[in-house]
Amino acid sequence: MYIRRLSILLIISLCCAVCGCQPQPAAPPPAGQGVTTPPVIRELQHLIDSGARWDGPQAARRLAALKDSALRAGPVASGYYYFLEGIHYWYADSNQAAINSFNQMLPAGRPDTGQPADLVILQQLGWLQVRLTSKIDDSTFSRLFHLISLAEQHQYAGSWRVYDLAAEIYFRFGDYDKAETYAAMARDSYPVTDDYFRLSLFMEERSRIYERRHQYRQALQYQDSALQYALQQPDTIRLATVYGALGVLYEKNGDKPRGHALMEKAFNIKEKINKVSFREYLNYGQLHQEKKDYSAALHYFGKALEKARKDNNAGNLSDAYDAIRQVYYDKGDYKTAISYLDSAANMALEEQEDRQLRKIVEIQALNDLKVQQQKTTDLSRQYNNQAIIVRQQQVILLIITILLALGLLITFLLIRQRKLVTQKMSIELEQRLLRSQMEPHFIFNTLSVLQSFIRRDEKEKSVKYLNKFARLLRLNLENSRHNLVRLQQETEALENYLSLQAVRFDNLFGYTIHDIPAEESSGICIPPMLLQPFVENAIQHGMRNIAHRGHISITLQLQGDQLHCVIEDNGQGLQPPKNKDKNSLSSIITQERLKILSIQTGKQASLSITDKAGEGRTGVRVTLIIPTQRC
Repeated sequence: MYIRRLSILLIISLCCAVCGCQPQPAAPPPAGQGVTTPPVIRELQHLIDSGARWDGPQAARRLAALKDSALRAGPVASGYYYFLEGIHYWYADSNQAAINSFNQMLPAGRPDTGQPADLVILQQLGWLQVRLTSKIDDSTFSRLFHLISLAEQHQYAGSWRVYDLAAEIYFRFGDYDKAETYAAMARDSYPVTDDYFRLSLFMEERSRIYERRHQYRQALQYQDSALQYALQQPDTIRLATVYGALGVLYEKNGDKPRGHALMEKAFNIKEKINKVSFREYLNYGQLHQEKKDYSAALHYFGKALEKARKDNNAGNLSDAYDAIRQVYYDKGDYKTAISYLDSAANMALEEQEDRQLRKIVEIQALNDLKVQQQKTTDLSRQYNNQAIIVRQQQVILLIITILLALGLLITFLLIRQRKLVTQKMSIELEQRLLRSQMEPHFIFNTLSVLQSFIRRDEKEKSVKYLNKFARLLRLNLENSRHNLVRLQQETEALENYLSLQAVRFDNLFGYTIHDIPAEESSGICIPPMLLQPFVENAIQHGMRNIAHRGHISITLQLQGDQLHCVIEDNGQGLQPPKNKDKNSLSSIITQERLKILSIQTGKQASLSITDKAGEGRTGVRVTLIIPTQRC
């Protein structure tokens, strides 16, 4: 019977091999290779590369003129057109319309790998730009890292766009060092030397970063360079923006007359084209108030009030009312000043209520974490009790099986015994794995980091860190209840774990996860917790006492029905363990699990650990070959 089963498995494997050798349909050649690029595609590419502003009626007319010819010229031209249309809607603050346009850039239902790389990258750029108007969270950075990897992998000619967007994301997130790094990469990779509009933007980005650092002299130098470029291009909004920013910097450097003159110049340009913001109206009104031109001050404060009412912004309404109140107070009209003071106070109270509500939400999140921890403890206790009952039932089943099997043939008894041994090994390894999934030190250190964020009143970091930790706990709990988990869940748990550890170790190391596209990994399952012990070893042992910044790379590749995973670090390499039994436990458990998995599936499974010192580099490389199953 055993030989018969092996023969069946061999026949199935040969059939799969023959099927796997069938030629796959060739991907269509990239646009522009082997054929002449249509004029409409060249025009669309030029418009995208020009960096022109796509707002206002002139842009709408240009898009309407291009639409028919672009949509008739094929999927590439259509994709470029819908990208420009989405940018036009984005400039007009119509975010949902912009998303709809970006969604039409690629045919629905086809994977990214079957599309031109530049269209895929442009589509994701558009999605991220729209996302910046609402929030920046973990998914924003996940999309950004994937986009950077995609652009570098395909050597995308417009990679400066990706770096420029990365600089803006990190700037808004508050990480000014990384914002400056990506801003420099965007400037260095920009191919056009006489595009003064874009060069002015690059200089202004660097100026904003130094201004946030309160290094106003350096910010002024970069903003002055932005002005020199802006003077050589025709966009009046770009020029007005630079004048306004220069005026603010001169004022912060103590040169108020020059700063006020530049701000007035910027304001007059924007007022002519109706592009003045709330804060600009407020600042311009204050300039007139300082000159005791109360009539003009009230006029511009009224404009600011109209914008605040339109946006329904309580904070801006309070500022506008208070500004008007100050004018009437300076004029001696105390009765009117008191009425505006009441309005400002009411708006301030409304804004304070909003802040208190946010604090309540944060406190509720902390309470939810405590409840989740208690639930986790209770579920773990229940699981242990169930495991004891299962072991008892298995012992009883084993006794009954032995009694019934006394009269069977020796061959049947040996096969049955092998199955029982394999099952017992699997159960024991799963029990040991469950006990090592979430060590108490990691939970304690994670909560300590969270506590430090709360004490420093870093609300956004606290909430983000808390969300990641809660998600990791839930994933570990869910994965521990199953023999197989989806590959996406396993990589998500790794991402959360690495993100928490990176914050805990104060960015001592960075990491990248080269994941399998969701379309390819859909429905593929592997045993849980095979990868995390080696990632944990790389952090705990590889990243300590190194003079350079560490990095951990995880690469996943699907080859047939096998998952090839490489976990690589640039740490201190393999060291003599202080506690040999403790350090080798994860490797022994994984090797035993892979051995059992190979027996159960009839597929190859292996583990190798290599010290890269033999290659003239530092660090360790762990390579696993894991049989996959469909679920």
